[in-house]
Amino acid sequence: MALQAPRNTLIAVGRRVLGGRQLNHLVRFDPILELIDVRGRTEPRTLLDVGSGSLGIISLLPDGWAATTLDANFEDYGATRRGPLRADQVLGDVRALPFEDAAFDVVVAIDLLEHLPPNDRARAVGEICRVARTRAVIACPAGTEALETDRRLATRLRSRGRPVPGWLEEHLANGFPAPDEVVAAAEPFGTVRLFGNENVGAHERLILAELSVVPAAVLRLVCRPLEQLMASRRSKARRLASRVLDGVRARDQPPTYRAIVAVDRLA
Repeated sequence: MALQAPRNTLIAVGRRVLGGRQLNHLVRFDPILELIDVRGRTEPRTLLDVGSGSLGIISLLPDGWAATTLDANFEDYGATRRGPLRADQVLGDVRALPFEDAAFDVVVAIDLLEHLPPNDRARAVGEICRVARTRAVIACPAGTEALETDRRLATRLRSRGRPVPGWLEEHLANGFPAPDEVVAAAEPFGTVRLFGNENVGAHERLILAELSVVPAAVLRLVCRPLEQLMASRRSKARRLASRVLDGVRARDQPPTYRAIVAVDRLA
């Protein structure tokens, strides 16, 4: 146990110096940027990021988007945000969003449902879709193979005498929905499409690296230029970032860790 204090101190210092953005964030955000159609639009648009934490997807949005972030808190399990936040922050509960119907052009909820009790997930999906005017995008770890991946991660950490992060403890306590469950909850609100994101083996390797001091520092440094490429106005830069991230997530080959559900709202 004595070794844990220096390790945890190093990780905390790394977060303060290098920021809270991690490569696994960019892996999940990359396909969602395409689904919300952020490119090639000049008129102002509004976006709600539900369960954003302190960072969310907003740093990757081009100028012209008005963003709102909502979460029960913005602490990110101790991660530290770098730079100004280009969004209005709202404290709230996804199960009872404090917004009118169709209040935002686009609503995203990324890796949120797994932190809710199973009986609350359908209501949360309904709320996310309710406040979306044109499209809602919901992504979360889903299915038995994804949950087994997290169980292996926790077992490996414990076998090495390392603490299991709070977010991973919540995953194991709540379990994951099946992809079909998320689809069924979203279908009353529009046309639904389902995508897989991040091969489970690629996810396990990445998370283990991000939970190790030296690899984590290197990966956080890699995130900075990748994030800049993703937010660039130049299509070549964005395509380069997408190719890199596609390789990191093993081209989304099944079985995948995450399900992405896109809902085009009915008129």
